[in-house]
Amino acid sequence: MKSKFPYPVILFILTSPLLFNSGVAQVNDAGLWLDVTLEKQVTQRIDFILTEELRFNENVTELGSFYTEAGFEYKYKFLKGLKTGLFYRFANKRRLDDSYSKIHRAYGDIAYRYEFTKKLDGSIRLRLQSQFKDFSSSETGKIPITYLRGKLGFRYAINKRFRPYLEGELWYALYANERQFDNLRTSAGTYIRINRIHGLDIGFIYQKEFNVNNPVTDIIGYLGYKISF
Repeated sequence: MKSKFPYPVILFILTSPLLFNSGVAQVNDAGLWLDVTLEKQVTQRIDFILTEELRFNENVTELGSFYTEAGFEYKYKFLKGLKTGLFYRFANKRRLDDSYSKIHRAYGDIAYRYEFTKKLDGSIRLRLQSQFKDFSSSETGKIPITYLRGKLGFRYAINKRFRPYLEGELWYALYANERQFDNLRTSAGTYIRINRIHGLDIGFIYQKEFNVNNPVTDIIGYLGYKISF
């Protein structure tokens, strides 16, 4: 007899942080993230990816940060669904005095996607990132801020056009004196395939800090536009 995959259990694991915290955690801010991504196939196994993103905060009243990100992903032949990536991001993040910090971030990914059925697949991604904030203008600017991030996600193809997804991600700080988890991000939404080249990603993000002073909880709307060729 073929065993059934425990979809309800996985969904519960991914959504439980949102369900249990929504009633007790105070939401400090509401935000909106907008981005445009260009994905170009360089070779059969290498893709170039460029993203421009705007992030609004303070209940969507100000531009909190914006960035440009570029990098490459490599898909492996010996194992379908396995890929690695290397990216660089230059970001501007708003300070309390309304000026912007300059942030340089580099990160590497290793990810694997597995098809459970023709409609359902799951993915796991491990990311190591390191960044410098105000490298030339701050006393601490030359000290890297490093994180290890683990992400688990599932998506379901309703049809050829709509593919809803659910994702959960934990951030583990590697730069503090006490190594610890300090950020949780849960997201849900759907990818909408417009045609072979164009697509939209619409969703919501619940983000919560913990194990830090003055933790922040955010509810964020997300809209992404993707061009692939």
